Amino acid sequence: MAGGHSLNIKQGPGPRTPSHPPHIRAGQLFFPRRGAQRLRLTIKSIDGEWVRVAREDGSEGNVALDQLLARDEAGNGVHYRFHGWKRLPRGYRTEMIVASVSEEDARCVLVLPEWDPSAEIEESLSALPADLRESGSAGSCRADLTSQSVAGLSIHACSTTKVRGLSRKAGGQHPDILAEGQEYRRRSDRMKFRLLDVDPDSPTVPAWNGTRVVRLSASRILVVRSDGTGMHYEYAGGGVAATRRRRSQRSSRPR
Repeated sequence: MAGGHSLNIKQGPGPRTPSHPPHIRAGQLFFPRRGAQRLRLTIKSIDGEWVRVAREDGSEGNVALDQLLARDEAGNGVHYRFHGWKRLPRGYRTEMIVASVSEEDARCVLVLPEWDPSAEIEESLSALPADLRESGSAGSCRADLTSQSVAGLSIHACSTTKVRGLSRKAGGQHPDILAEGQEYRRRSDRMKFRLLDVDPDSPTVPAWNGTRVVRLSASRILVVRSDGTGMHYEYAGGGVAATRRRRSQRSSRPR
């Protein structure tokens, strides 16, 4: 296929659900949506705002986390298409939600959001520890996320243990951190501002409004409405690389 990449049997049938994942974690598979040489990537590890990947030609490299997380309004990956999971002998520890419990039938219904958030999986109640035998409980289990069917999941080791190794979620429509180069439009008068040098410890940030430098309230820029958009300022783009650096610096600060 010209300019693209043709799949082969060895790469597997793809994910159970095509939904782009909200987190990035080791073992996930992705395809770049653009580029002359589009090679499947396997996630190896996550270090702050960078993700180490192995390409199917044997090479390795780093990919920006925000590039892997980016989704459009339809929930599809903007820069990378999710293509499932690398098979592991014992499966993956994954989030598990107990949808319902029947003590009389000794059965329960589980949902594994990373595998298929719409699928209800019936299991023996004995698979759950006592503290998860209640509808609405949340825990984790090990399962073969490469499976295309419920029968192939091989769910085991259910517990209250949290899943580790997950990246942060995507920042959403409005940035959660200020950085040089970001542009905002003030809702009250539609005036546009471009952020300049940002001091994370200052309550105000310098910005260029087209004619002069002004100082804006950092907290007012960041506050969002219930739909995830800015309450006082509308994000107009820009500052992607600087935002990535700021996030990396923030995550490396001692707590």
